[in-house]
Amino acid sequence: MAKIFFSVDVHGSTLVWRKWIRAQELHKVDVLILSGDLTGKVLVPIIKHPDGTWTARYFGRRWVLKSESEVREFEQRLEGSGAYYVRVTEEELEELKNNPDKVTQLMNEKMVERLRKWLDMLVEHIDTRKVMTIVMPGNDDEFIIDDVIKEYSDRGVIYPLDKVLEIEGHEMISSPYVNPTPWNTPREMKDKDLEKHLKKLVDKLKDPSNAIFNFHCPPHGTHLDLAPKLTKDLRPVVVAGMVQYEHVGSKAVKKIIKKYQPIVGLHGHIHESGGMDKIGRTVVLNPGSEYSEGVLKAYVVEIDREGLKNYWKLEG
Repeated sequence: MAKIFFSVDVHGSTLVWRKWIRAQELHKVDVLILSGDLTGKVLVPIIKHPDGTWTARYFGRRWVLKSESEVREFEQRLEGSGAYYVRVTEEELEELKNNPDKVTQLMNEKMVERLRKWLDMLVEHIDTRKVMTIVMPGNDDEFIIDDVIKEYSDRGVIYPLDKVLEIEGHEMISSPYVNPTPWNTPREMKDKDLEKHLKKLVDKLKDPSNAIFNFHCPPHGTHLDLAPKLTKDLRPVVVAGMVQYEHVGSKAVKKIIKKYQPIVGLHGHIHESGGMDKIGRTVVLNPGSEYSEGVLKAYVVEIDREGLKNYWKLEG
């Protein structure tokens, strides 16, 4: 019997990453998976002023920080919520505002820096030679982070893309790609191309019906892919005071699962839609995400050589 701890969509939150590492000891799991959207989305400038104070805007308010200890406490709070930060003077802030390429470069540097810090933390606290540990990018992640994960392969951290892994006699394939989103994220494909991509992965398997499909994108039309319906300017559609929801997952993912009927589908991407569903005999799972609140969401999945035995949701 193998016990898998499966989480997704940490989006830069060091607090959630620490909880994920801690889960191995708390729940005595054999396999740790953090699958998709590792990096954050926001860079917060912390501005130094001539009077010695610092100011910043985040969490819906303006912060005035009067000492080094207050600045550091604020930085830790940002890191826990998934945001990146940079200390700048008023002049440096103006330079960044006028140079989008420099902002992009700085953001990429921050992503790489934090991920490397995380992976150092991981191999320090987990014996990745004994605990199978899988770290996978998702659609929101820039391609620069892939090589960072690969740097730790000689220390037991597994980068699962373009590989067939084995867990308790079951092959596992993995994909970070999703169908198109309004945000044009780095790893998107039209459904017809996504289907071809997934079919190539399935073709590597000896027995797809005995496999695990670790696809970041959830299948369309399930409990796993409901997200707020958006207007053209990306605001939630509200009718009679209620936010309207729609299915935004991939029809290609659903088609592939329906055709091959793996023992379980592991998914993420849609933070609001944590839960389970079934496609034929296949159980599909999405833990969901509340990374900005520092909440770790996960599924514990138990499998043996015969197939899926049990699963349950955890959060905290």
